Amino acid sequence: MSDMSARLLALRSQLPSLQSTLETFNASPSKFHIVRTINPSPTQPRTLYILDSSFNPPSRAHLSLATSALTNQKPGEEKPTRLLLLFSTHNADKAPSPASFVQRIALMTVFAEDVLRSLQSSSDASDDTNNVSIDIGLTKEPYYTDKSVAIAAEAPEVYASKPIHVHLVGYDTLIRFCNPKYYADYKPPLSALKPFFDAGHKLRVTQRPYDANDASSKEFGTVEDQEKYLQNIKEGGLEKDGFEASWRGNIDMVEGTGMGISSTRVRKEAKDGNWEEVGRLCTEGVTAWMREEGLYKEDASGKKMMG
Repeated sequence: MSDMSARLLALRSQLPSLQSTLETFNASPSKFHIVRTINPSPTQPRTLYILDSSFNPPSRAHLSLATSALTNQKPGEEKPTRLLLLFSTHNADKAPSPASFVQRIALMTVFAEDVLRSLQSSSDASDDTNNVSIDIGLTKEPYYTDKSVAIAAEAPEVYASKPIHVHLVGYDTLIRFCNPKYYADYKPPLSALKPFFDAGHKLRVTQRPYDANDASSKEFGTVEDQEKYLQNIKEGGLEKDGFEASWRGNIDMVEGTGMGISSTRVRKEAKDGNWEEVGRLCTEGVTAWMREEGLYKEDASGKKMMG
């Protein structure tokens, strides 16, 4: 049996347990729960990198977000570090698709294994990065600010070291994060971000490069446009909406590596059976799991997933 076949077989055997865990979490009052950990370690982190796993499915762009952060820390992001792949069972913009949730967690699991393998094969990774623990977590909160609150408030404490949270996001997420329309209950609206930034939490924003093969990447403009958008925020462009000057240093923008990849594009290629292209867009394990499970075969929107 090949290594990949063994990995997929092991993951398939875990699906009933993942389903049970998901049902228990949904029925509980808890707002945050760790489903499992890849390469577990008792070491408590000082910096917790959080990659929101609402992506459907994860791609090499998401791999780049994770590995770039873990191998190239910004000032103030102290070691030891840990990575949390966090899936929200509620999404602020999209209708939930419960039938797919277990498969989404399975994709996160195989993706976490691929992240660790990528780090272990990278010449840029240090010894402690090679041995990083990757948690796979669930939350009921749709917004980044509330997710960090839920993680810190969970009892007993999951991360007793009280690490800073660095959310790893693409440029498109920065736009939503700073959009006043999502915080209409607050006056001014962006005062909703105060608990997040005052706790020292950060955003690490990866530029979304334009890719002629991916129509969805066109709407975000050039890299220069993206840099100007963040610079405008740091120069007070959102102060009238409640964005405080002291928060400017809590948003870092880093260069996007590789091509812009949207999950919409991946799903379309999978639905069409273009597995060579899917393999170019996604990690090896994710590609193999999607193909074996027939994911997106009938519905490229991602709302319904087989398996």
